[in-house]
Amino acid sequence: MLSTRVPVYNACYKEGNKDLLNCTKTLENKSKRTFAYEMKQERDIKRSSDPLEKELSYHGLVYMPKINKRNPQPLIKKKHVFERANTDTNAQNLESRILIPNTTTEDASESIESQLARLNHIIKNPPPAKLNPNGWPDKDVYDPELDKIFWWRNDHVLNEFHEHWHLVIVRGDDNTRKNRDGEIFIHTHRQLLARYDADRLCVGLEKVTPLPDLVSPIPDPFYPHPYLFAKWNNTRVHFTARPANQTLNDIVEIINGKVSVYTISELEEERQSLIEWVDGGTNIKHPIPLKRIDSDASILGLDAALHFHLIGHKVLSRIMNPYTINYPLGVLTGPRAGIRDPLFLKWHRYVDNIFLRWQNYLGPSDFHYDAPNVTIRTTDIILSFTDVLLKVYPDGQKDEWSEFGKKTFGGSNFDVDFTNRPIVTNEFHTKMKYREYVWREDLFDKENISYVFPRDWHYFLRVTNEVNITSIITFRIFIVPEVFSDSIVHWIELDKFKTILKTLEKTVIVREVDKSIIIRKPAQKTESQFDESQIISSLQKTNSGLTAQALSEKLFCHCGWPYHMILPRGTKGEGTKFKMIVFISDGTNDMVPLYDQCGSTVLCGAKKWTDKFPDIRPMGYPFNRPFKNGSYEKTFKGLHNVAIKGIAIIWKDDDFSEF
Repeated sequence: MLSTRVPVYNACYKEGNKDLLNCTKTLENKSKRTFAYEMKQERDIKRSSDPLEKELSYHGLVYMPKINKRNPQPLIKKKHVFERANTDTNAQNLESRILIPNTTTEDASESIESQLARLNHIIKNPPPAKLNPNGWPDKDVYDPELDKIFWWRNDHVLNEFHEHWHLVIVRGDDNTRKNRDGEIFIHTHRQLLARYDADRLCVGLEKVTPLPDLVSPIPDPFYPHPYLFAKWNNTRVHFTARPANQTLNDIVEIINGKVSVYTISELEEERQSLIEWVDGGTNIKHPIPLKRIDSDASILGLDAALHFHLIGHKVLSRIMNPYTINYPLGVLTGPRAGIRDPLFLKWHRYVDNIFLRWQNYLGPSDFHYDAPNVTIRTTDIILSFTDVLLKVYPDGQKDEWSEFGKKTFGGSNFDVDFTNRPIVTNEFHTKMKYREYVWREDLFDKENISYVFPRDWHYFLRVTNEVNITSIITFRIFIVPEVFSDSIVHWIELDKFKTILKTLEKTVIVREVDKSIIIRKPAQKTESQFDESQIISSLQKTNSGLTAQALSEKLFCHCGWPYHMILPRGTKGEGTKFKMIVFISDGTNDMVPLYDQCGSTVLCGAKKWTDKFPDIRPMGYPFNRPFKNGSYEKTFKGLHNVAIKGIAIIWKDDDFSEF
């Protein structure tokens, strides 16, 4: 049973009334509030003849005795009753050891309306953020024009991808789940964090730092876009702004017609129980040990997602209205706009660090025992811009560049180093584009926005089959900022695809960037294609009668990383230095598709609800385990199935052709 103890702290806000019974010690400046926090410390509850006062105090709620008469009926306390899952919800039996919370509450003779009315009068919220008529605060408080990474977090298609992802990766109406969805949860959000950190580096910012704990003030503020609205009580209202230096507090919420209380101490206990489980122990929430094998990744990911991560989002979204109900929430309440808040990234790095802790226990992989008999060299990674290719071979797109690649880079040229040839590049290029965006999911306001866009390129990958049998192989392509290269969580997956090699074949494999398994397909490159992602009211109405499983399958093709953000923006001039790796694994049994027709099976799972994830290897492979001696170079040194080369990503001022 979860403890309902909460940390000892002053729960009163500054008040002019000095006669408040429980407010003899007023808080200092609200932005400097801290908690005296100890997990096992008993609360010093002031004795009172009023049962409600004791009950509120027990839950860390503010007692306002200006209300002279009240019903002594105690506040309903949330209870967690854990039961073993008795059905196998995964084809590989990965989730059958998850503990499922069964939330129950005590019966109350008092009506919910009465409880809420009493809470809303008793509890005092912190003052709301001060906003100007344009919807933004004073520029000395927050100025979006000075936010170097505003364009990334507020990219509309990126946020729409996150919204689609949560509709595709969801629990079914019959409580079934998509194969390996807990692992998908970790991998997708880790990739999001890796890309965000890469773009932060490109604009001169440090990588995301996780929340230090659950009690320290959060220094950076967040002010939602004035054109962004939330659905609330059958109307549209603005999401709640979050000024700087707010702290987390206990919250109350209605669940199934009952009032529930979530405490910071419960959230910390969830974290501690996860840590204990990851470290090899067991506890009341995790009575079955977590194995240190790759297949338990989904078990850990699902448990973290459903409990610690989910409760954290509830608490974070109510940071400005912690003790009240029927107030608008912050963007962290749901997937539609959560990425816009920097706190989303801090929270998910906090969650991901728990998963990384478990991965570190797995130890490094020994790829010498997991390599197909193929060879690829650094000079075999050949990159060419599509517009440059068309100038020398206008008919290339008709034959998908296969004949051109074999004739130019294969045959008698198979061992030639093309590094410094005009047709080949060691750079990726990006630019910033501008367009008018209509907020069709809100009130149809119009705004001029900017977004990053890549210069199309092709991979030409030369590979040799060293054995006298047909080989099926999988290419896995990643990049990483050079300065982050020894961190497994910062390698960005660009593509993954399978091919077949004839016996002893030396060949050139061609791959277009807009066929990437990472992105939504067909690639969104035009304004009309961008706007197809919006989940407008008419689409919601059309889908309203579908089961969760049917909706997941219907929206799968809309789920994938935005093409225009496939690369970090880079920097001007010489660009930002990255490392690229092409890792070849045995593709015999991994079911990786030769070509995804739509959606992203890497980030969104299998297209059909009951299908298995189309890769038998751990997600993020070969970056799912720690490096040998903390070095990626030592880990991949001497492997004939791996090639690594340096590239630069350059943000260009001049325009380039698009396809």
